[in-house]
Amino acid sequence: MTGDQIDSELAAAEVRRPLRDLILLLPHLQVRTGNNLDYEGAEPALLHQIFTNADITMRTVHRGTAAIGRLLVAVSPECGTGELPADCLEALGWLLSEMGDLAATAHNLAAGCQRYTADYAPRTPKYILNARP
Repeated sequence: MTGDQIDSELAAAEVRRPLRDLILLLPHLQVRTGNNLDYEGAEPALLHQIFTNADITMRTVHRGTAAIGRLLVAVSPECGTGELPADCLEALGWLLSEMGDLAATAHNLAAGCQRYTADYAPRTPKYILNARP
């Protein structure tokens, strides 16, 4: 996938709000014994939507984390002079940690969904409406 394709997909995702949609779709998956998700019993259209939202969320988090890293490099001289408070850097550290966990979880979800929908190709795509909070 080229950079332009990723950028256009991320721009389209901005309209769809993939993280919000992912969170709203997850309750539609059943849990089997042992706290494992029941990918086999889920509707393929649901798995396809979860895969798409998880994949876009993961890429968005990775690109955002890289952008935060670039910003930290740019403000590093202010850290040495004390202009940037230590609690600000600590908060950024916690945020980056949580974003990394989110990206890893989104990757696991996407991989699980993709495993069970590798041959899924409906004639007309089915879109499962998300519940709204």
